[in-house]
Amino acid sequence: MTNTTRSALPMFLAAVISIVVALATGADWIGKPLRAVQLLTLVGLGMTAGVAWAQAVMRFRQGGSDGGK
Repeated sequence: MTNTTRSALPMFLAAVISIVVALATGADWIGKPLRAVQLLTLVGLGMTAGVAWAQAVMRFRQGGSDGGK
């Protein structure tokens, strides 16, 4: 499966947005009882941020090593 976009910027942006939303959710959760919805939200956002960051780093490294093709 190929992707026509070579830029890593959209993936870095997705990772940053996921991290910011996760931090806001976590800060809102402080001092409140355990809720499965917030826990699942944090897990999902963490997974999204991790995958987006890994893909962005991979695209960044590929972009620099293939001579700009």
